[in-house]
Amino acid sequence: MPRGRAMKNPNGYGSVVKLSGNRRKPFEVRVNTRMDERYYPVYDVLGRFPTREEALISLAEYNKNPYSIADRNITFSQLYEKFYKNKYELSGRTYSRSSMDCTKSAYRQCSALYDLAYSKLRADDFRGVLGQINDKGKPLSHALQEHIKNLFTQMDKFALQNDVIEKGYASFAAITVSEDDTPGVPFTPEELQLLWESKDTPWVDSILIYIYSGWRVSELILMPPEDIDLTERTFKGGLKTAAGKNRIVPIHSRIYGFVEKRLKDNNGILFTVAGQPVSKTAYTRLFKNTLKSIGITTYHTPHDCRHTFTSLLDSAGVSQVCIDRLIGHASKSLTARTYTHKTIEELRQAIEMI
Repeated sequence: MPRGRAMKNPNGYGSVVKLSGNRRKPFEVRVNTRMDERYYPVYDVLGRFPTREEALISLAEYNKNPYSIADRNITFSQLYEKFYKNKYELSGRTYSRSSMDCTKSAYRQCSALYDLAYSKLRADDFRGVLGQINDKGKPLSHALQEHIKNLFTQMDKFALQNDVIEKGYASFAAITVSEDDTPGVPFTPEELQLLWESKDTPWVDSILIYIYSGWRVSELILMPPEDIDLTERTFKGGLKTAAGKNRIVPIHSRIYGFVEKRLKDNNGILFTVAGQPVSKTAYTRLFKNTLKSIGITTYHTPHDCRHTFTSLLDSAGVSQVCIDRLIGHASKSLTARTYTHKTIEELRQAIEMI
């Protein structure tokens, strides 16, 4: 073989070609040689490198584990479309509307990654999404970051299964705020009394349902009818954390009538307007207008109902273990998330203490 010429690679192995001109990365790696309809050779470009040695190493690594170049160039947005369709349309499993809404909500926060090749994403790219500041100048809430993190984890797994990546980096990105990130002002005893005195005012009953159950706003709004069991007198749901999902909260006897009437009047849906489920934004508006209509002028948000619930449980002497179970917080005292009949009865006794 003439001196200076590289040894010819085996057929189908690929090649390294030095491009003309003054280039920073002149050595191009070409793989997957094939013929087009005119029988001209067609190549996929694996990449370009500054030295022949680096190009040869890249080609050798590719041949150890060949993959589709097209798949390796798939963008975050394109992978998401494939992932979403595979999970929610082709898997054969049934998912709740809340699960699909959470996935879509998480994806909307990832616009910075939409056009980037998924295989090129690294931990800092995922961290950047979790650590972004919203339009109010604040970090994304723990709940939203949890949904985004879950999406990253599932997409990484999907990408690995389909040879889009060889290593996942999403697991190295951590949530940036604590779980108890939402501030709030519990309702005072006087305000709580006023709510009960005004229970026949439209939508006051909904506020009392939230106060005596501790659900986050979206958790109760999105709760499927089948997860509200009037016979067993329990709610079942949760969207945020592993400890919070699929938790069971007994329906307090003081709000049972409200829940029963709403389900009966609204065809099995707890909160509706003109026959349609209420959005979180719409409910927040109703919540504030309702408080104003009965004379509560202190600024409250729907999340304050959850703070009130926790405060009432604590004041009633309920154990921290029961409080953690009822509000869906992880607890070092809980070794399992299994809800036995005994567990539910213990929670019912705890909730009836308020």
